Amino acid sequence: MKGSRTAIVGAFVIGGLVLFAVGLFLIGNRRMLFERHFEIHTHFANISGLQNGALVRVAGMEAGEVTRIEVPGGPSERFRVRLRVREDLRPIIRTDSVASIQNDGLVGNKFVQIQAGSEGAPAIDDEGTIPGEEPFDFADALRRLNETIDLVTEIVVDVKDGLEGALEAVSETALDAQALMADVGVEIRDITAASQRVTEDVMMITAAIREGRGTVGKLIHDDALFVSAQNIARDAEKTVANLRDAAEEARGAVADFRGDDGPMKGITGDVQQTITLARDTMHNLAENTEALKRNFFFRGFFNRRGYFDLQAISVQDYREGVLESRDRVALRIWAASAVVFERDEEGRERLSEGGRARLDSAMATFVKYPRTTPFVVEGYA
Repeated sequence: MKGSRTAIVGAFVIGGLVLFAVGLFLIGNRRMLFERHFEIHTHFANISGLQNGALVRVAGMEAGEVTRIEVPGGPSERFRVRLRVREDLRPIIRTDSVASIQNDGLVGNKFVQIQAGSEGAPAIDDEGTIPGEEPFDFADALRRLNETIDLVTEIVVDVKDGLEGALEAVSETALDAQALMADVGVEIRDITAASQRVTEDVMMITAAIREGRGTVGKLIHDDALFVSAQNIARDAEKTVANLRDAAEEARGAVADFRGDDGPMKGITGDVQQTITLARDTMHNLAENTEALKRNFFFRGFFNRRGYFDLQAISVQDYREGVLESRDRVALRIWAASAVVFERDEEGRERLSEGGRARLDSAMATFVKYPRTTPFVVEGYA
């Protein structure tokens, strides 16, 4: 009985030792205590909850653990982290390898991830140092996101204010453009109406010429008028020829007069006769020209041009508008003398300011006519 109890106790102790040895082996194997390793260092300004014993991975493969975290000596310094790494992974860890702190899953433990270096960089030595990359801080990201949102909000507000101002400016511009188009529309209508009147006048003149009415129409269609004009031109040529002959005779007479043997009295008589002939010729030319004005064919032309014999027009005919025609209308504007004139201190009449304004208003009626149009002021009473 006693021997059985001893055997049970011994078996229990042996089993416990075996379990302890197995557990120790598993823990040592997990922490790679039974493999050759080397140690390196890296630096972080924020370790983000990294602790001693945290897993170290090289290119995603478990390679060791964090053995020590040294606290910096000042705010400007960084944490110094000591890493234990498997010896067989030394060839892929170079001086340009970068260590970073990452999460094992969304809410898992922190571990150190070491990236593989480049082929051109030298291998890391024992107790060497590789650069560290600062971990991603979710809270800092949220803070920056909030700052960004605030900045975007301010920009949107500024843009909104700018758009409101731009819309107001566009509205004002549209109103101004509408008013301008209305004004331009009125001017265009006036110009169109004036153009239509000019076109109608041109058509009337053209029709009159085609029908043979008026001076130009008669010149084109009336052969008798053309023949009369030719005869007048021939008479004028003969008159000019006579003048030339008279001038030649005068020159000859002067030459004879200047001669030593010429009879002075005879030459003087010839010169007087020549001058008399020239005077008669010029008088005949003036009479021919006056007759041309009174000629039946040309009288209408001169009347249209305003060549009237006022001595032959009575006051009654003048008041009834004998000077007017289809193409010429007399415009009369009356102004009371009490409005136009005033008396000065000496009792003399002078143009008043109101009279000046009245005359300016009256003259505005004639502004629409071309400057080349004849303008006659008959007088005032």
